[in-house]
Amino acid sequence: MKHRLVAFLLLATPLFIAATAWMGDRPNSGPPSLNKPTYTPARGQRKEPLAWGVYQIYWGRRFERNLAKELEQFASRPQYVMFYRDLGRPFPKYGIDIIRAVGATPMISLELWMWGDRDGRRCLPDINAGRYDAFFRDWARAAAADGRRVLLRFGFEMNGNWFSWSEDPLAFVTAWQRIKTIFDAEQAGNVEWVWSPNVVSIPRTAENDMHLYYPGDRYVDWVSLDGYNFGDHHSEWHRWQSFAEIYEKPLGELLEKYPSKPIIISEFGCAPGKPGQKAKWIRDAHAYLSRIPQVKAAIWFNLDKRREGEPNWRVDECDDCLKAFNETFAREWSTQGG
Repeated sequence: MKHRLVAFLLLATPLFIAATAWMGDRPNSGPPSLNKPTYTPARGQRKEPLAWGVYQIYWGRRFERNLAKELEQFASRPQYVMFYRDLGRPFPKYGIDIIRAVGATPMISLELWMWGDRDGRRCLPDINAGRYDAFFRDWARAAAADGRRVLLRFGFEMNGNWFSWSEDPLAFVTAWQRIKTIFDAEQAGNVEWVWSPNVVSIPRTAENDMHLYYPGDRYVDWVSLDGYNFGDHHSEWHRWQSFAEIYEKPLGELLEKYPSKPIIISEFGCAPGKPGQKAKWIRDAHAYLSRIPQVKAAIWFNLDKRREGEPNWRVDECDDCLKAFNETFAREWSTQGG
């Protein structure tokens, strides 16, 4: 298992630790003062149920067994299953076949660094210099040969300095456009490109604004957000935040700036709280998203990360939490045969 520990400063003084394993990062969503809503998300009539998904660690041949075991607890099958992949590894056909076998669409979250070489900032320059063209061409050809729908979340959370592909919007956009062009040339139109910033940019500077990382409408199929409620006990700089506090401002910006793009919440989760608090958070999150028809799906980050210094994000962390999830996100689809 990969482990990385990234320290970053917020508002010049507080020290935050973003601890992560190869299954991904759980960055801080920021103090409440940074999440005051400036836009009101458009409300409307939803024509289809809000789809849901779940994150599952991609551990080779254990993936099939582990995914099947996880899905037993849910009232319905997810529409999406997300996992992480880094550079240098082959197109994960085994994993996406397993996901499709349970009736879901795979989402690959592609980290722009190599296994064992994560502390430098070489990959974006190398991508833009063409040194990864053959790697991505192989991926594109494999995806095109497979022919079925797959979501690719390229360089997610690029506006957070816990990743080495951050803090250089021009290099990021150039890399995205280059690789998307390779996929297009290989006729991998079944790959849907997901642009996925964190709900808060770190550092919070004009030069690191999330929207500077947007590659352009012709290169993006979905816009997305990652954001978490770390609760009252993660650090002195955190407090319990509602789903609306975390998401309303950045979600409103997506709706305003990219009105033609469908939205997916590609990572969300909630820390344990007082009795009943996390279950209520789940119900409130579902109610909030259900009123915004542009949001098509939400993917729960279903992992206990206490060993990495983060909360237990699992939806079955408490019985009433799992019940709340099954009566909201999962229930919609089970009642319609989903």
